[in-house]
Amino acid sequence: MTDFKDWNQKIIDEFRSVGGKVGGQFAGAPILLLNSTGAETGEKRTTPMMYLADSDRLAVFASKAGASTNPDWDHNLLAHPRASVEVGRRHSM
Repeated sequence: MTDFKDWNQKIIDEFRSVGGKVGGQFAGAPILLLNSTGAETGEKRTTPMMYLADSDRLAVFASKAGASTNPDWDHNLLAHPRASVEVGRRHSM
């Protein structure tokens, strides 16, 4: 079974080391890093995800590959709506 925490960390490390680009199956895809706060733990969380640019906004979708539940980051944002994103070398709130 894949350890998604390790898998995500590799994407995060690559994203940050090369200014927001990643290779492999996500090469060329619009990727951002969502920095949020864990709902129960209060710990900082970083989640890589694809986004869709909509004028001056970025749209992300709380999909979990067709699962009947939403991803953890969605739960975290509902509990702690203040978050930031990294796109390329830009970091904004």
